[in-house]
Amino acid sequence: MGYKTIPCVEGDDEFIADKLNAITDSKIDFEDAIEDELVVFKVTDSDGNIIAGCNLIINCWKAADLDILWVEEKYRKQGIGSALIREVERAARKKGCHFMTLGTFDFQARPLYEKFGFAVCGTIEDCPTKGHSHYDMIKRLDDSSNESVTAASCTYEIQPGDEDDAEYIDDKLVEYNWSQVPAVHDFEWIGRKIQGDHDEPVAAGFAGVNFWNIAFIEMLWVDEPHRNQGMGSCLLSDLEREAKKNGACIVMIDARDWNVDFFKKLGYTVYCTLEDYPNGYSKYKMQKQL
Repeated sequence: MGYKTIPCVEGDDEFIADKLNAITDSKIDFEDAIEDELVVFKVTDSDGNIIAGCNLIINCWKAADLDILWVEEKYRKQGIGSALIREVERAARKKGCHFMTLGTFDFQARPLYEKFGFAVCGTIEDCPTKGHSHYDMIKRLDDSSNESVTAASCTYEIQPGDEDDAEYIDDKLVEYNWSQVPAVHDFEWIGRKIQGDHDEPVAAGFAGVNFWNIAFIEMLWVDEPHRNQGMGSCLLSDLEREAKKNGACIVMIDARDWNVDFFKKLGYTVYCTLEDYPNGYSKYKMQKQL
């Protein structure tokens, strides 16, 4: 059989995502799985302009991720950030989430999160650039004694938001981040697939290089009959090589119990382990210097 490696095209990402989800579903028996859900909260001024907000993602295993938290500069230190954290925590608990995770940089809000019971579970030094650090943080929500107590009062009303609000809040945080660490270039997507004799995909991978030259392996898949032939290793090496060409100096990936050893063999190290994700399984955040 002859194989050829070519760039991915539109629609390949959805195809590969479905394949990977099927693998995960075959590994994890979790009866209470739900669809991923975006929960948005916002704060507006008297003219209806958004001055603060947060985007919470509740995934299919009822794990909550505080993806975005932003407060406009002149409204900081007024209890708005604290009020938003309490609101998303209440929302996550109401949805039955067992814990909440988040990622933050040293120029963001680590002390605020620690005030509300979040603990650092993983650190990457010199990220996004030399002299800075990135922290993964976690808080258990299935322990009532760990529930956030009332903090500083906030005179602003927390309102539910929609997807348009979520995009605005995301853009505002990016704007703030770039004011602290300027962007190097635009986001770059990299996709490669291996085709068989009939041009059917038998393996594929997707990676991204963000505006700070941090690469992410988003998906890596090899069809079961074609495993243990080196395809996964070749694809990963190809993605890493292209990421490096696009300026990346570090690459990150999320792994599970059944594939973490594969990535370890290829030079990735675990910097953060999230246990019970979902119950009985672990999620591993891994990194590799390019």
